[in-house]
Amino acid sequence: MSKQNIIQTSSDKQGSKSLIQKLTKEEKVSYTILLGLIFLVVLIRSKFLLIPFERDEGAYSYYGKLLLQGGIPYKDFYEQKFPGIFYFYAFIVGIFGETVKGMHIGFTILNILTIIFLFFASKRMFSPLAGAITAISYAIVSLTPNLSGFTVQSEHGVAFFTSLGIFFYSFVVKKSDWKYLLLMGIALGCAFMVKTTGIFLVFWGGGVIVTDFLCEKKPKVIKEFFRRTFIYSIGVLLIIGIFFLIVGIKGAYKEMIYWSIEVPKQYVSTIKWEDGKKYLEYTYDTITKEYKLFWVHAFFALIIVFLRGISSRIKFMSVSLLFFSVLTIFPGYYFYGHYWIQILPGLAIGSGITFYIVNEFIKNTMGFKSEKVKYIYISIFIILFLMHLNKLKDYYFNPNYDRILRTVYGNNPFPETAKIADYINANSSAEDNIVAIGSEPQLYFYTKKRCPSRHAYFTALVFGSQHHAQWQREFVKDVEKANPRYVIFYNHPISLMVQPNADKYLFEWFNKFITEGYKVIGIVDMVEGYMLSTYVWHEQLETYKPQGPNIIYIYERIKSK
Repeated sequence: MSKQNIIQTSSDKQGSKSLIQKLTKEEKVSYTILLGLIFLVVLIRSKFLLIPFERDEGAYSYYGKLLLQGGIPYKDFYEQKFPGIFYFYAFIVGIFGETVKGMHIGFTILNILTIIFLFFASKRMFSPLAGAITAISYAIVSLTPNLSGFTVQSEHGVAFFTSLGIFFYSFVVKKSDWKYLLLMGIALGCAFMVKTTGIFLVFWGGGVIVTDFLCEKKPKVIKEFFRRTFIYSIGVLLIIGIFFLIVGIKGAYKEMIYWSIEVPKQYVSTIKWEDGKKYLEYTYDTITKEYKLFWVHAFFALIIVFLRGISSRIKFMSVSLLFFSVLTIFPGYYFYGHYWIQILPGLAIGSGITFYIVNEFIKNTMGFKSEKVKYIYISIFIILFLMHLNKLKDYYFNPNYDRILRTVYGNNPFPETAKIADYINANSSAEDNIVAIGSEPQLYFYTKKRCPSRHAYFTALVFGSQHHAQWQREFVKDVEKANPRYVIFYNHPISLMVQPNADKYLFEWFNKFITEGYKVIGIVDMVEGYMLSTYVWHEQLETYKPQGPNIIYIYERIKSK
């Protein structure tokens, strides 16, 4: 090594050492906690890399694959959301591969980035240890089983972009630089494009920008007010405009408006508030049951934020973030567990605010100036966190996939679909195609095969919507043309989701189609209340008698057809 290189290496080492020395004790502790937390999250999530998808995860991953293959959103496939969701999943599939493991690895990295953004946002706005509390809260609650924490649901994407928006906002708080206002708008605009309910986070972003301006003690300049709101709005509208332009260029703008605006109007008007309230209470209980410490600690901020000496900016930011985050789960009154993932960035920031305010109150109001208080506080929090991990250690470190899927999703055929896909993959060639009569689009992702129709999500055909009878006939024509080798029929009420007013044409056609050209080669007997289903193949079918009403039939085309 040359003398110059030796001098350079020595200089680099001294620079790194100097940087570490510049860190305060609190910063060193908080960074240590963050690194340990990231290691723990990777360890836990690595245990879930092969857990089967539920139907939404499968649909979005499948659509992402189709987009990469040149498919046109809303024409070759569709979803009741704006186009950001397709490009978001296409990015994950493109980077990490068209496998369950690849998707889970991608979302693990997404989860870690979300934790990091929230940590630095809270650190910048409050304190380093508040950042650590924020990171711990998000990391652990985002793993909640009944909140679908182990999944690759789209709401994890909303949480990621929300955390990114909050991160940029932490720079805006210190200095309203135009680039951070713009980036904040872009990030929250992406949350909206991934899932429509992200619009509430867009409103939150606009609200805090306005409120921060009004709360400033320096003289108000109306020009500055319009500058900030305009730049933020440009950021939001820019990302929306880009996605709309892409869809427009592909010639699917009209279809996008129909699927993302017109169809959801029917969806959100199905359930009455009286029923929705029951769903809300049930879901809240199941989600928070083992995680009450973290929820209570975060929402305690809504009470103590009004203590004397707390700035108006912090008051509005904390209350409004939690308020608008909670609003994301209300449209439609379904309150599905995975909807609650959207609350978690606000929950985590609320937890950091609680830590910050309690310490400020003790220091400034009670006159207790010792630094020991905050270290005692976070030590107790970490101990309770570790006790929680130990209590649920089987779930975190030795997960039983079948038990988890049954506990969270009941008797839905999610483990079964993965096993059926294993059979198809082992007994088919790349040229063989399949069709699922049931809403299990994950089957197409597992098998790397395309649904012969754009209606991969079967529910739309039998939901009783305005055009469903026409779509049934389109689906039938597509299937007949494809002449699939395998047909999987889910004789399961939740998978089929047939509404009373649905056209019966498709099922009348199916009976004739199957009878004339297919034979049963296997069944999956799903007995209600049983953890494991019974799989019966080929010659075993001759003597087996099904035990339950929910049966999945696997048909194979008769070769002479």
